Amino acid sequence: MKVMLEVAGVSKRFGGLRALDGVSFSIAEGRISSLIGPNGAGKTTAMNVIAGDIRPDSGRVLFDGEDITGLRPYQACWRGIARTYQLKNIFPALTVYDNVLAGMLKERGTVRSKESEVLRILDFVGLRHRAQVLARNLPPLEAKLVELGRALATRPKLLLLDELIGGLMPSETEQICTTVMTLRDEGYTILQVSHEMGPIMQTSDWVVVLNKGQKLAEGTPNEIRCDPDVQAVYLESGGEMDE
Repeated sequence: MKVMLEVAGVSKRFGGLRALDGVSFSIAEGRISSLIGPNGAGKTTAMNVIAGDIRPDSGRVLFDGEDITGLRPYQACWRGIARTYQLKNIFPALTVYDNVLAGMLKERGTVRSKESEVLRILDFVGLRHRAQVLARNLPPLEAKLVELGRALATRPKLLLLDELIGGLMPSETEQICTTVMTLRDEGYTILQVSHEMGPIMQTSDWVVVLNKGQKLAEGTPNEIRCDPDVQAVYLESGGEMDE
C-alpha cells in the first residue's frame, strides 16, 4: 500500500515544553488513520506541523514523496493537504455557499464555472437547502459540515480532521462518522484527531497513539484497544478505551 504521508523524527518544543519528541509514523493512501492520546499528548501539534501552521525544530514531513517540512499552509494546500480545525474556522459573515466556494479560489476560473461543483459538495454534506444561510447562524453540526465542505472544495489528496466530531450529539457524531467513511470509500486519505474513542475505533483503519510528545503505539483499532501500555495511559489520565 502506497505511503501518502510520512512524519520522520519530528520534534517541537514550546519554551520548556517538548510537545513532540522524535515522533515518526506514516499514513497509507486510501485509509482512515487516527492520532489519539490523552490531553497534551501532542496530537494537534503534529497536525499543525503537517499542515504548515508551525515549523518543527527537527525532523521531516514527506507528502506524496516530497519533503514539505516547513511549508506554509497555503503551500501545503496547493500540494493537496486540506484541514479542518478543532475550533470553529468558517467565515461567519459569508453564506454556506460562499464558504464552500472559498475553498476553490486557489484555482483559476470564474465564480459561475464553479457553481456545479459547489452544489455537488453541498449535496454531499447535506447542506444544499442551507446554501444561502449565513454561517454565523448555523448550529454546531452544520458549521462543521461547512468546514468539511470547504476543505473538500480544495480537491485534497489528504484530509486532516481535527476534532471534527467534538461537541456533537450522538446522532450527529454518527452522521459525521458515516460521512468520513464514505469519503474513505471514495478514495480520500484521512488523518483524524479525536478524544471520542468510540467513533475513532469505529472509523479507523490504523491508529497512532501519542503520549507526552512521543509515539506510544500504533496498529489496528483492535490491536490498540488490547495494548496494555495504551490501556495504562488512558486509565492514568482518567479516560477509557471502551467503545
